[in-house]
Amino acid sequence: MNPHPHARRTRGRRWALGAAILLGGGSAAHAQTPGSPAAPQAPAATTAPAATRTLAATPTPAATPDSTVVLASGAPAAVVPAPVAPTVTAGGVTASFYGFVELDLMHDSTQSFSEAIVNNTMARPATPAGDNPRTQFSARDSRFGMTLAAPPHGRVRTSARFELDFFGNQPVPASEDETFSAPEVRLRHYYVKFETPVVDVLAGQTHDLFGWGGAGFYPNTVAFLGVPGEVYHRDPQLRVSKLLAGSTASLELALAAVRPAQRDGEIPDGQGGARVAFERFLGASAQGAGQAMAQPASLGVSGIYRHFSVPAFTASAANPNTANGWGVSANLFLPIVPARSRADLGNTLSATAEATMGTGISNLYTGLTGGVLFPALPNPAMTLPVPTFNPDIDEGLATYDAAGKLHTINWRALVVGLQYRAPYGMGRKLGLSAVGSQIQSNNVDALTPMQGRSGVFSKAQYADGNVFFAPTPESQVGASVQVERQTFGDGVYGVNVRGELAVYYFF
Repeated sequence: MNPHPHARRTRGRRWALGAAILLGGGSAAHAQTPGSPAAPQAPAATTAPAATRTLAATPTPAATPDSTVVLASGAPAAVVPAPVAPTVTAGGVTASFYGFVELDLMHDSTQSFSEAIVNNTMARPATPAGDNPRTQFSARDSRFGMTLAAPPHGRVRTSARFELDFFGNQPVPASEDETFSAPEVRLRHYYVKFETPVVDVLAGQTHDLFGWGGAGFYPNTVAFLGVPGEVYHRDPQLRVSKLLAGSTASLELALAAVRPAQRDGEIPDGQGGARVAFERFLGASAQGAGQAMAQPASLGVSGIYRHFSVPAFTASAANPNTANGWGVSANLFLPIVPARSRADLGNTLSATAEATMGTGISNLYTGLTGGVLFPALPNPAMTLPVPTFNPDIDEGLATYDAAGKLHTINWRALVVGLQYRAPYGMGRKLGLSAVGSQIQSNNVDALTPMQGRSGVFSKAQYADGNVFFAPTPESQVGASVQVERQTFGDGVYGVNVRGELAVYYFF
């Protein structure tokens, strides 16, 4: 199982509470998002993806023919005919249910990946896994969620959310039959939110604030989120946010203390961000493989700081060495051909973009390690047993060089997407989209001994093309071609071509 269960698509129609949970930024998956726990990554050819297609951070209330959906920014979205949400009220607390049923059919030109491509290391060419194809059927991305809303107490509103899918860590070893026919349940979102006139406070697990996960910046694709190079991750956190809403624009500011990437690093990750939405400049947005909805043009910036305390590079007890990680992200949703109205999304063209860079942040890109490992301890006297090094940190975040100096791993990435909604069924019948991305490291090769460079990659390039068709308002069929090229540390590159067909039913 891929150790970084953060992944995949935001589904369109979600039934939520009449008093909707307006999540502050809603921060995977992959998304996934293609999303969700960290453990050492198994070989790419045998791992299942941690990525999943993601629900939006804030489930959107289903609309009746006379109702209006409200976006997380505070602006009304499209008026969409839909059945009344299934809700239960007891003791004044209202529970609403949402989710979707999904089947994915995938054929790859190599045996590099399980369901999700994400940022896993590809099988090298001229190997059995690199030269032979693979076919997979999976329903593990099917999902169920519930939102809860209590009556206001004075000027404080309390709500909660939980969401599950079936990408949990399978027993090791697990047969193919166990993995795909009896999958493990996985926690995606579990949080409580307090909305007050001063600030909103969120406590629990949801998308990271870094990259503004779940806030409308995901590309539209059949592929599991996060696609290569995309930040897509969920973590337990305590977040404080403030939304300043206006008739033409809204500004959201947020800070979060997040689970440290290394628990023995002692200091929680610190994340912060700002997001502005231009409420009257609307475009059509389908997050991941979700259904299209009206969304305002938006720009988000965010950053992260983290601290590592890695055991000294020795087999004996010694004080650890320390290092700091950081990252910055810029995210954009831009209507190129805007929507004529909130209800009619036909003949619209929108773009998404995400640019990130940082060091020691590989786990925020779903499934990414680059193949980077810690070197073996020197053993010039050839003593037995061979001395071993216990790094006490997840793979891919940091490593030691040949001189025993600790380094964090650098990455920078760019992901761009286009999505077009055809003028049929108010723009909700037929959609086309394309995504392109690149992620690269400038120190993976240098930090890997020459004899080990065939097992790491320092650059990956990805592109896909997708078509979506909705036979009924509740269902959708998506078809996709996805191509990835990875360049290994010794200059060899591998290519995987995937064809994918996905069928969804949203409830």
